[in-house]
Amino acid sequence: MVVDTNVMVYLLTGSGPWEEAARLLAHDPQWAAPPILLSELRNVVVGLARRGHLGDGDALAICEDAEAILGPRVASVPSLPVLEAAMGKDISAYDAEFVVLARMLGVPLVTADRAVLDAAPDVARPLEGVSEG
Repeated sequence: MVVDTNVMVYLLTGSGPWEEAARLLAHDPQWAAPPILLSELRNVVVGLARRGHLGDGDALAICEDAEAILGPRVASVPSLPVLEAAMGKDISAYDAEFVVLARMLGVPLVTADRAVLDAAPDVARPLEGVSEG
């Protein structure tokens, strides 16, 4: 399955619905993502560190944990379907990368982002309850 940045942030920071993210990983540990997830995650941990919520070592550990979880399942997506997905719906090109990767792999995209859920009902699944089904 493809997961978006929010799901990874919840899991690795213990924030939001982190327990649901942990159940999801236990249920299906073959998480995939486009490279943008790692960039977005780095941006989140930098912000948390700057606000004093994480130490520098913790920020690095979170990034390394994400890389370990994804392993070789970080996959680039072509521009044309990303642009088509973003322009056809009210989502960013960043979010469209996750949608396109899920479609390319033929797997669900797990997200907590309502705009993505609305824009891509063919692949997007809500984080809450997804590991139960």
